[in-house]
Amino acid sequence: MADYRIETVRTGYRQWTARNDRGAEVRMAAADDESGQPSFTPVELLLAALGGCGGLVIDRTARAVDHDDLRIVVESVSAPEDDGRVGKVRVTYELDIPEDANGGRAAEVFARGVRLTHEKHCTVSRTVEHGARVEAILPDGTVGFAEGGDS
Repeated sequence: MADYRIETVRTGYRQWTARNDRGAEVRMAAADDESGQPSFTPVELLLAALGGCGGLVIDRTARAVDHDDLRIVVESVSAPEDDGRVGKVRVTYELDIPEDANGGRAAEVFARGVRLTHEKHCTVSRTVEHGARVEAILPDGTVGFAEGGDS
């Protein structure tokens, strides 16, 4: 049984909607498709997943630091040699931490929370960092593509 299941259905030319079993939906379209807006591109959703996962984990790992105003910005940088992949992802945690918070240790506690988020707890970040096996199953049940991960 899968840990997660998302159904993606075509809603128009170069327009798709992803749905989870809890009823949430997100629209996807090409960035240059004006009729598909507002929507996310698939890469934007990957970056959003990194930011969202990081935020949800920070809520646990850095709960000793007031982070109600935390903003997480995720950016991708790609070059021609990245061959159609995202070359680098930068996750920036923007938060004003008062110097006197938590006995002057708030910045250290928050940094530890961020480190634990990426080293141990954020499934999305760890998957991007280490890669996952991708298998494409064709309508007849055969594998049309399989690559990556630990097999």
